[in-house]
Amino acid sequence: MHIEKLKYFVDLYECKNFTETARRNFISQASISQYITSLEKEFDVVFFDRAVNPIQATLAGKLFYNNAKLLLKQYEETKTQIQNAIEIATPKLTLAYTSLNDLKLLLPFVTYLKKKSVLINIELEKVDCKDIESYLTKGIADLGLSFADEFPSDSLSRLVIKSGNYNALVSEGHPLFNNDFITLNELYKYPLLMLSEESMGESFLVMKERSLEDGYFPNIARTVDDFEEGFFYILSEQLIGFATEDYNLERLDGVIRSIPIEGSKHTYEIVLAYQQKNDNQAIQSFVQQLKTYLS
Repeated sequence: MHIEKLKYFVDLYECKNFTETARRNFISQASISQYITSLEKEFDVVFFDRAVNPIQATLAGKLFYNNAKLLLKQYEETKTQIQNAIEIATPKLTLAYTSLNDLKLLLPFVTYLKKKSVLINIELEKVDCKDIESYLTKGIADLGLSFADEFPSDSLSRLVIKSGNYNALVSEGHPLFNNDFITLNELYKYPLLMLSEESMGESFLVMKERSLEDGYFPNIARTVDDFEEGFFYILSEQLIGFATEDYNLERLDGVIRSIPIEGSKHTYEIVLAYQQKNDNQAIQSFVQQLKTYLS
């Protein structure tokens, strides 16, 4: 199997159009079609339903997509590692993260490194919560930044960057909007909105477990794949959402409030995770500097 077939497959899956895929890759539409057909023959399955417009991935196509993306990342990372091995260059780290809000926690530390003249080339990779652990265990990324619940593997070390509580996000017009705090009984009385299990991964199950520990079964009325998308439904459907206590709602001031939850077990830890055994020496340097900075 040629590696370019994977690239064409991923592009076709994402844009659902043969013409657009061909344009992205500067080859003919017929060539794209031939490559995809060849790939399907190789696996003896059909990856796309071509009878609908736009084309849709089959179950086999959806399964292959996730693995194809990982394989392409591993291929690119392998090329980079080989290049770094034969060059004298600034140490490089790939940092996978799941939230821009979490990434902002490291910005003061990056400034700290610059002032200390510590040179490390950091490449960023935005991934879903459900994928971040595999990025570390498969060597695609050196470091992972996300909720502690997303890194259950015993092969990973974790450094806590921040911890705290979740607040309830309540929109104007909701009966709880003017509360200074929300009791557990009040919280679980109303329909809730959460990020989907597909996007959150392990954290979704942990949130449900903690609701049961609170003594309530959560009434999850809707799930979304994107956190920012959730604000639309919090407003339009008067659902209660969740965010970390320090999440910045400045642009929604007066429209959505972040209200503390009294007595809830909904807490979080944002951690930096990394493989305990990793040949990249820059990891230990980065982590040690971060420990010093946080202490």
